[in-house]
Amino acid sequence: MMTYPRNKPSSPRGFTMIELVIVIVILGIISVTTASKFLNLQSDARISALQGLRGGMQSAADMVYPIAIRQGLEKLSAAKITIDGDNIELAYGYPAADSANAWSLLIESTFADSIFNANDPAEWYFHNTSKEIPWIRFMTKSKKKSSEDCFLLYNEATSSSAPSFELTTSGC
Repeated sequence: MMTYPRNKPSSPRGFTMIELVIVIVILGIISVTTASKFLNLQSDARISALQGLRGGMQSAADMVYPIAIRQGLEKLSAAKITIDGDNIELAYGYPAADSANAWSLLIESTFADSIFNANDPAEWYFHNTSKEIPWIRFMTKSKKKSSEDCFLLYNEATSSSAPSFELTTSGC
């Protein structure tokens, strides 16, 4: 009679070093991929918020201008109209580059000056260095520094051109 050696149950040895390294590399790849998608979502959200603000501002400007024409204010560099009890400052029939006296009233949003009130809770932040400069730079709440390239630039209307709404999103 022939005897065969009995198979001994092997004792658990754990993972080999190569298996552990492979698992760590795979987890690293997954985390980098996931993190970049998450960061892109934040960027996309900021860009979408700015696009929404631009659309709202363009619509408001398009609604204000016919009222200004009807009142004969489209050729004046500075004028005011009353809409829903609010005095809106105009430049050549369009809303002036004045956040407090034009845009925050028209689109019913809270704006805070990013230079002087950076910690003030607001939905949007703006930057305009002086009343004489006919533009405003608007930023989302998550981008408070005016030096970051994630903003909407509103250039006030002139006697020869309508206002412009320029998005800069390379830093979002």
